[in-house]
Amino acid sequence: MNRDLVFDIGLHNGDDAAYYLHLGYRVIGVDANPLLTAQCTHRFQSEILQGRITVINAGVLRAPGEFAFYRNLTDDTWSSFDPEKGKKAGAWKELTVPCVTTGQLIGQYGQPFFMKVDIEGADPQALDPLTSATTPAYVSLELNETDPILERLIELEYTAFKLVDGATHRSTTPIFDHQAGWRLLRKAGRMAPILRHAIASLPRPLRPKSEYDPPGVYSPDGYRFTAQSAGPFGELADGPWLSPAAALRRVKALRNDYRRAGETLWWDVHARHADAVREPPRLPARW
Repeated sequence: MNRDLVFDIGLHNGDDAAYYLHLGYRVIGVDANPLLTAQCTHRFQSEILQGRITVINAGVLRAPGEFAFYRNLTDDTWSSFDPEKGKKAGAWKELTVPCVTTGQLIGQYGQPFFMKVDIEGADPQALDPLTSATTPAYVSLELNETDPILERLIELEYTAFKLVDGATHRSTTPIFDHQAGWRLLRKAGRMAPILRHAIASLPRPLRPKSEYDPPGVYSPDGYRFTAQSAGPFGELADGPWLSPAAALRRVKALRNDYRRAGETLWWDVHARHADAVREPPRLPARW
């Protein structure tokens, strides 16, 4: 385990990598989009020369080789190896991209302390080559409506989980339009702070929406995250650690809430491995 090493799988515009560098980690940043990796090479040219970050233009799938990648010309966050996702809005370009596995990356660069995965529909493939012995201490991946990502993490012996909203980096569940009771309680809490304080003092399982959609983006050390950032990770991520059983129930409830509201689920799961040595949150690096 390289405790100063982070894999950023789905480097995109480099906003997450910038945060990991801010905390003093070395970063291996991988993205299938050659335009984005070129931009990141320019953005991090000083850090590359210092050996703090390596930028790699490649896809990360369950098997190595060259595969068709669909670069979305309307919104590059939709670019994907899945044609249905990559061809959204009808503006796209097909590229042939070299692909590697997470196992190969670990073999070349070492076992990372943390691995972020956000590769638009291919997240589960990043987990396929891993074993309990090669997994990072901490990981984060994007949830969706169907993929059994949490189940796979449990197979890999991850034993503690946090679930955070991708837009706010908070663990608080939104209050949807159809949830009239919660909306009424939120309004009452705003009008009567004593009521809100009383609810907040209840055990956490009894107050899943008690924070009433707190404003702003969660940032424990005041770092200014952008809309494209995955946010804090590991011990710094918002919310309590959940057991596997509790996390499975929470994911099921989230999927039901979003399905009923007719909205797209955009949450991340953070996981801590059973063998992880918990370290205190890092302070910003001084270089």
